[in-house]
Amino acid sequence: MNSPLLIAAEQHVFNLFKQHYNTKLVYHNFKHTNEVVENAKEIAKAEKISDEELELVLIAAWFHDVGYLKSCENHEQLGVDEATSFLQEHKISLEKIKVVSSCILATKLKVEPTNLLEEIICDADMTGLSKPNYNERTLLLRTEFELIKKEETLNEEDWLKKEIDFLTNQKYYTKYAQLNLNEKKIQNLLQKEKEIEKILKKQNKKEIPEKGIETMFRTALKNHMELSAIADNKANIMLSINALVISIVVSSLISKFDKHPEFIFPTVLMLVICLIAIVLATLSTKPKITEGKFTTDDVKNRKANLLFFGNFHSMNLPDYEWGMKELMKDGDYLYSSLIRDLYYLGVVLSKKYTYLRWCYIVFMYGMILSVSVYAVVILFTNHH
Repeated sequence: MNSPLLIAAEQHVFNLFKQHYNTKLVYHNFKHTNEVVENAKEIAKAEKISDEELELVLIAAWFHDVGYLKSCENHEQLGVDEATSFLQEHKISLEKIKVVSSCILATKLKVEPTNLLEEIICDADMTGLSKPNYNERTLLLRTEFELIKKEETLNEEDWLKKEIDFLTNQKYYTKYAQLNLNEKKIQNLLQKEKEIEKILKKQNKKEIPEKGIETMFRTALKNHMELSAIADNKANIMLSINALVISIVVSSLISKFDKHPEFIFPTVLMLVICLIAIVLATLSTKPKITEGKFTTDDVKNRKANLLFFGNFHSMNLPDYEWGMKELMKDGDYLYSSLIRDLYYLGVVLSKKYTYLRWCYIVFMYGMILSVSVYAVVILFTNHH
């Protein structure tokens, strides 16, 4: 519907916002007014009101917030005064002016609408509570509140409580709004309750210096990495020594078995011991690669550890980037990931040092055994 009266109302309201531009009105501005008008059209269409009734509702929507240009106190009545003046200039009947006025006054907080037209404009004015960008809208509203009422600046917790109270007590009246808007509003309410729950949880926790936590993780990770490097270095030493022993034994003794068959057993014993030591040293340095994928559910349920490459190496960049952003949003999830990273590094280190310990045991006692056997063979041979 685009009647001459509605066109004139739109232009009149636009001129008011243009002439009396207020930098503090970052929310209740012409953009918000235009959105309310569009919302009213959508709801009115679903409620199937007449064209004449629609015209009156849309005029009320255009004027419902112009009172903010003069004062945020009792702005609804100031909007009624402006709308009345405009309608009188256009020779609109007193009966219609009363309908428009009652619609504007119905948008006042804690006022119950008394008819369908008032219900439509009330729901249209509160459609923002059910929009996907609700957080951005409420941030603008908070900014406006703080700019206008500097002495009443609220902290994050107090503002969230104010939001939750408003979302809890606000209700939609039209059938269209209850079917299409109420569910999303409830989702926004639950999100705000989660946010304040996090704030309260943090307040109840013992305050641990962030710097101290970061130093602890940094030191622990550094120690783990150094221990891992030491283990790898020791494994490389054992690999080199045993390889050298095998090469010496093979080149020096095997060729003499024809003349000295008594050396076959101690030589084979030494080769087996060196081979076992090499296998154990290799196992201590053997890398383990996991599947390298995580699902969005894993991230949402805080199960994926995105700090270890084995968990994401097969993922594409957008999915990994999304996961990391989710991780950075949640402090508990971030610390939990760091803790799990430390834990699994410890598990890997335990396996490394277990294999390495057995490698050294086998090499030490094996060398003692094989040399002793050589000595026995040599003494037995010389004796005879």
